Amino acid sequence: MYYLKNKYFYRWAKKQGITDKTLFDAIEEFEKGLFEVNLGNHLYKKRIALAGKGKSGGTRTILFYQQGRKLIFCHGFEKNQQSNLSSMELKLLNRLSDSYQRMPEEEVVKMIKNDRFFEVSKKDGD
Repeated sequence: MYYLKNKYFYRWAKKQGITDKTLFDAIEEFEKGLFEVNLGNHLYKKRIALAGKGKSGGTRTILFYQQGRKLIFCHGFEKNQQSNLSSMELKLLNRLSDSYQRMPEEEVVKMIKNDRFFEVSKKDGD
């Protein structure tokens, strides 16, 4: 099972100060069925708490999940800047999900080596 961040999410999370430990906490909650919305097409909305703000004032993440194969954080936004996804963003995320669904393991490994995907480490890292 791969736990990943795409390049866009990696940059965004780093800017927000979201650590891998925070993401792993979110992954553990997600795997217990604790998420906000199933957007369909393997896409889910999951809130992440920020220090001093909690989940309600924190950030929203969109992740791709293919059971037993891969979980990829692919989009994030702050609640105070955007209340929800636009229809255009949802269309783009659905296209991205389609490509993630078809992606063989060899391509995932190649994307990690080429810094297009970044593994979410259980240790606190970036």
